[in-house]
This record gives sequence, structure tokens and C-alpha cells, in this order.
Amino acid sequence: MLDIISFLTRIPIRKETRIEAVAAKTYLFPLAALFIGLLVAVVALVSFCFLATAPEIAALFTLLAIYLVTGLIHLDGLADFFDGLMASGDSRKKHNAMKDVKIGISGLFAAVFALLFSFFAINIVCTVQGTANFDLATFYHFAAVFVIAEVTAKLSMNTCLLLGRSFGIGSGMGALFIRSTTMPKYVFALSSAVLISLIVSSFSVRCCIVFSGIVVAFIVSYVAKRNFGAVTGDVIGASNELARCVALLILAILSV
Repeated sequence: MLDIISFLTRIPIRKETRIEAVAAKTYLFPLAALFIGLLVAVVALVSFCFLATAPEIAALFTLLAIYLVTGLIHLDGLADFFDGLMASGDSRKKHNAMKDVKIGISGLFAAVFALLFSFFAINIVCTVQGTANFDLATFYHFAAVFVIAEVTAKLSMNTCLLLGRSFGIGSGMGALFIRSTTMPKYVFALSSAVLISLIVSSFSVRCCIVFSGIVVAFIVSYVAKRNFGAVTGDVIGASNELARCVALLILAILSV
């Protein structure tokens, strides 16, 4: 679990992360998402309490907290994914464009829009109850939002890893993770994701949002298969970012 948290976050728990150990235990991703979501919820609670008159700034601090905790590796994957997707030519040229170290305008556009959607969704879902109070009830509301969003993102990654076995395995680190994924491991990840969502959402309809991560993973993996011929690490990272964004948007819509 320490390897998983060290891999998925910027928290220096281990000096050196053992990638093989992480790849073998990707079914723990939803549990790590619980930890990440709670950390972000603390920042959100403090921000929206002390910046009650400036909720947009509080939402910005909360969004910043997400990437200070998780890092930018998956956002970079999202940018690379769209660079390859929008490139002209056959699958080989698209794959080369995705692997290019330089970020193109397509990737920049996708990353900015994902950040904007997430920002506005956070602003809406965290201010819908009015001025935030520094109490347990408010923290529970914030925890439900960010834990569900993060669990959805990580379940999307787990689903991409499983689909990658049938949609095609690329090269690099992503291939190592895909080969280590099995159906029993995925069932554990899915079960833990649903259980966590049920607990933090008080068994309300919001727990169903976690399944949107599966839908995102199917769409992203299918698009990757058609355009690149395989599911790669960038594709998996893109599914993480898109699934979190979708979950936050759904939560915002349900809150209005």
C-alpha cells in the first residue's frame, strides 16, 4: 500500500517506488483514492471556510491541492493522448505524436478544458449549501465529493488496465501494469470502489457516479484501440483525468 500511495501521489513515503510491486497491486488503487480524496477534502473545507466571500479562489486552491497531491503525470497523459488523437496519418504516426515529448496545441486545449470543467464543478458543488461551516457535517459533504471523484478516476484506470489485455498491449510502463491485471484483481478493485462510494455517500444515488469511471474507460480504450492500436500509459492517465472531471460534473449537476 505504501508503494501504491507513493506512486499515485507526490507524498514522499518511500525514497524509491518499486514499480513491479505497484503493478502487482493495482487493485488497491481505490483504497489509495480514499486517502487522496480525504486529503483534498481537508484543503477544500479550510479554503471554503476561510474564503467564504471568494468561493472561486477557494475552488482554485482546492483544484491546486488535487495536483499537488497527485502530481501532473496523468494530466500530461491526457495532453499526450489528445495530441495523438488529433494527429493526422495512420496509427503509427498518431502513436508517435502521442509519444512526442513536446505538448501540442491539441493536448494543451484538452488539459485546459479539463481543468476549467473541474474548477467550475468544484465551485458549484462546494458552495451549493451556502457558507461552509467548520464542522463534521460539512467535512463529510466535502469528503463525499472528492472521495467519489477520486475513486471514480482510479476505477477508470483499473478498467483501462483490464480492457488493455483484450484491446491491445502497448509498450513501456503501461504494458507492465496491463499484464499484471487479472479479473479477480479487477473485481476486488470494483467491489472496494463501490463500497467506499456507498459509505461516503450515505447510500444515496451519488454512489452510482463511480460507475461513470467504467464508461469513461470503455470510451477511452475503444478510441485508443482505433487510433493507436493499443492501450498505453498515456491512455490510462487520460482516463484518470477524464473520469475525475466527469464525476465532478455529475456531482455539480446533482447539487444544483
